Amino acid sequence: MSCDADLHSLINSTAGLCNSGMIFGKDGSMWCSPDHPHALVLSADEAKRIGRELTNQDFSGTRDQGVQVNGTVYLPETGEWGDVLVVQHESSEWVYMKSTNCAVVIAHSTSSDKGDQEKIAGAVDNISTSLKKLGL
Repeated sequence: MSCDADLHSLINSTAGLCNSGMIFGKDGSMWCSPDHPHALVLSADEAKRIGRELTNQDFSGTRDQGVQVNGTVYLPETGEWGDVLVVQHESSEWVYMKSTNCAVVIAHSTSSDKGDQEKIAGAVDNISTSLKKLGL
């Protein structure tokens, strides 16, 4: 299964504010091609942990370890835009995450503008809602 088209939609719907992303199964499987030009890189173990935490709404791992994406640790300075969990890197990079029934949509941005962040969180929410409607 490939969600490359959904990843394109995520990037395009934010007018490039979101510069990369990934959709992965809560089992750690990547649903987008790893060679996609906008694909985030994360390990299967990290993907499983993120999926488990979003499902259980228990962010103890995120608080203790942060979230590692593309080799960078995003510290547990978490916030939320609706149902979208947001974590921040000290260099003002942001990662947005939302789970569906069996997947997680994740997006990356360097914008700290609140309006931009709301737009990115909305795009993550829209993609996850579309996947939920498909039973994913």
